[in-house]
Amino acid sequence: MCGILGYSLDSSCEVFDKSILESAITKIHHRGPDNTGFWFNNDRHIGLAHKRLSIIDISHDGNQPMLNPHSNMVISFNGEIYNYQEIKRELIALGYSFNSSSDTEVLLCGYEAWGCDMFKFLEGMFAFAIYDLKKKKLLLVRDGAGEKPLFYSLVNKSLFFASEIKALLDFNMIERDIDIDALNHLFSRGYSSNTQSIFSNILKLDAGNYLEFDIETRKTKISKFWSLEQKIKESSPSKISNNLNSKYLINKLENLLESSIDKQLNADVPVGMLLSGGVDSSLLVALAARNRNQLDTFTVKFADHAAYDESAHAKQIAEKFGCTHHEIEASSFHPSIFDELSEFYDDPIFDTSMIPTFLLAKSVSKHCKVAIGGDGGDELFGGYPHYNKLLSIQQKTKYVPLFLRKNIAAILSSFIPIGYKGKQTLSFYGADLLNHYPNIAEFYNFDERKSIFNNQNIIIKKIGLSPCAQNLKQSNIIERGTFFDFQNYLREDLLVKIDRASMANSLEIRSPFLDKSLIEFAFTEIPSSLKVSKGQRKILLKQLAKKVLPTNFDLKRKQGFSLPLRVLFQEPLWKEYFHQKVSDADPYIFNKNRIFKLINSLGATRNNEERVAGLIFFMCWVERFKPDF
Repeated sequence: MCGILGYSLDSSCEVFDKSILESAITKIHHRGPDNTGFWFNNDRHIGLAHKRLSIIDISHDGNQPMLNPHSNMVISFNGEIYNYQEIKRELIALGYSFNSSSDTEVLLCGYEAWGCDMFKFLEGMFAFAIYDLKKKKLLLVRDGAGEKPLFYSLVNKSLFFASEIKALLDFNMIERDIDIDALNHLFSRGYSSNTQSIFSNILKLDAGNYLEFDIETRKTKISKFWSLEQKIKESSPSKISNNLNSKYLINKLENLLESSIDKQLNADVPVGMLLSGGVDSSLLVALAARNRNQLDTFTVKFADHAAYDESAHAKQIAEKFGCTHHEIEASSFHPSIFDELSEFYDDPIFDTSMIPTFLLAKSVSKHCKVAIGGDGGDELFGGYPHYNKLLSIQQKTKYVPLFLRKNIAAILSSFIPIGYKGKQTLSFYGADLLNHYPNIAEFYNFDERKSIFNNQNIIIKKIGLSPCAQNLKQSNIIERGTFFDFQNYLREDLLVKIDRASMANSLEIRSPFLDKSLIEFAFTEIPSSLKVSKGQRKILLKQLAKKVLPTNFDLKRKQGFSLPLRVLFQEPLWKEYFHQKVSDADPYIFNKNRIFKLINSLGATRNNEERVAGLIFFMCWVERFKPDF
């Protein structure tokens, strides 16, 4: 895993001194402390920088940026290609030879052999840049699930790109103007949109896409090499509905998941496994133990908060499968961790589970460089409670006209402040569930967002319901819901949380559930009836769990790495920290009186902890990055 950075300057621009690139790449040193590399073309209008975390071929032969033997192609690569050995064998058959055992060189030779057609054959998590000197093109590529980040900026016909935003902000040409749409999206949903960052002139390359930048014409073209939506569209209409042989599906799921785990355990450094004690992580450990004699497992322990402490369940699984188990105490930490984390989440999210994830990654990194996590299971197999809620509401309202539902829901909802139980459920009743996906969680509604900010330049906009993908309109609510969460919540919240928390500690986290074959299987072969039904979730995955986990394992538990916020936020230390943050906030931006009222409501009847935490984190972010409003 690594950090990448680069640029292509227009011919009219003055070339950068190397020290500028050196300073910028230092901002993402945490992503790759093992080696730093640079490459420039002859006139220095194109430059690449690389920070390496050595995982595959840890020798100097794997250092980057890497040139091909003809010195007409150069690559800077962040990620892992799990099927690189297969691709390598094909390339050897074509006459290619290799100077290293790295997957980076395989990518470089693969592009030389097949061009952009290579991208669709890649299995892994990746974000990389290739400069083709012969074609005079710079290419940026990002994996289909969006596990690895890649930001870019087009300024005055010049292209800049990096693994994290903070590295781009070192270039004076890139301004720090806040994107108002992104700000509204963040405060409503808790994360930014798929292609826009919090800064107006910094974009995200969307998952499954590659960008071609023509060095001579300075024109940009974005193309898609993998699309889940397209895969669903191309699948046989009868395949999902008729393929109800659960035994066949369980066996296929088992084989695909075991194969994915086996591929992702491959590394030239120690690999650990994150174990929360829930179904997903426990299942991964059980399947991994089949092909590994020794596994190290890691879990978070909340000794002072029994309701949040699942360490006993994790320990049970670890002992069952002969793992060396590590418990990491996360009960006590200082609230200043908000300030610390703001450095790494330069495109902010409102997800407090970033804290235990960060603490876990910090401890795990002392034992290994790579860890296996269970992200993606809920989106692929229907694990969230709101899926049951949507099914129930759809059944209850199928004979009630939409206009009537909308009016009743709007009237009733207006009397209930955000944070009170039932408000969000009411919005579900008023949604057009055939064509739109309701807001599962809303941090701050339109009126509240207006009350938080003082700056009149901040135009508060309403965030409407999300439209379903066109080819999914006729599918059922579970298919649409899991698809939406995969494309949005997973990509823009969970995977961001995992990447930044792990890479802040120079730790690579891999997600076997996000293997391309597994994703396609989940969305094109498993019927929704084997994902969610009345009172049940993750039906097929739990059937597999019954097969491989101990008989006394509680399949109904759902536990991730979460925080006891309500208890923590009542402690004097936290209250003092929150009040100090608001007191120090810029009054030009924030309405302090309104925010103090929100903080003072903590511990009352409203469930405001996540909302307040998100707002405080944003204040820390503003303090650190000093954006222009």
